[in-house]
Amino acid sequence: MRGERLLLLPGLLFLGLFFAYPLWALWERSLSSPEGLTLTRYARALTAPAYLEAWRNSLLFATASTLLAALGGIFVAYWTAGLPLRLKRLLLSLYAIPVSLSGLVVAFGFIVLLGRNGVVNQLLASLGLPRVDLYSWTGLLLVFPFYNIPLFALALMPLLESLGRELLEAARASGATPLQAWIRVLLPNLMPGILAGSAIVFAGMMGAFGTALALTGFAKNLLSLQIYSLVAESTFDLPQAAALAVVLMATTGLGLYLLALWERRWRR
Repeated sequence: MRGERLLLLPGLLFLGLFFAYPLWALWERSLSSPEGLTLTRYARALTAPAYLEAWRNSLLFATASTLLAALGGIFVAYWTAGLPLRLKRLLLSLYAIPVSLSGLVVAFGFIVLLGRNGVVNQLLASLGLPRVDLYSWTGLLLVFPFYNIPLFALALMPLLESLGRELLEAARASGATPLQAWIRVLLPNLMPGILAGSAIVFAGMMGAFGTALALTGFAKNLLSLQIYSLVAESTFDLPQAAALAVVLMATTGLGLYLLALWERRWRR
């Protein structure tokens, strides 16, 4: 038994060096000042209009992105689960590709397609249709499903495969309409997986950075971009950036905790 515990040491050492210590350093930097410990930077993070707007935008953006990912991911996973095994395996491999791509690469790809002079926008203009504004909040919400819907579908597939389509067929045989079968039978049984996928997407979108920076620069006020501006621009203020990072992590942690509580209720 003691020997088995020793096997945990490499993992604990890794977590200590690359998780616990960086968090402690961040927390210590946010509180330190020449006069001693101070909460001034947290007071500024929670009262300054620009930081409050960034916090609100990040929360709303993450929530909206999670809802879009859930809506798309549920139907993509359901459709994929009903395909032949070889085709399903191929598609699951393809679904993993967007998650592995750099945010900057994806952003520039969308600029080629939907930028002001992008291929799709030129086609829309030639047809007399309105162009897509890629550099707006709507544009950002159009880009991130490229990552999030495949990621959500991958998280949901194991649960869908274990339930099978027999569940819907049984509900239909019992007299339920297709909509009733989805709402009253399938979705409640999928809810633990939906909430787990939502947690993954929400955490990623709260810290969305590379793609948002490449598309909008600092035109859209997100908390991650505020942190970056404080460590890379003329407004260099590392302790304030650390305080904002702690606020970002606390908000993300609270959101994940609420999703975990909701998931526990559904499992009961």
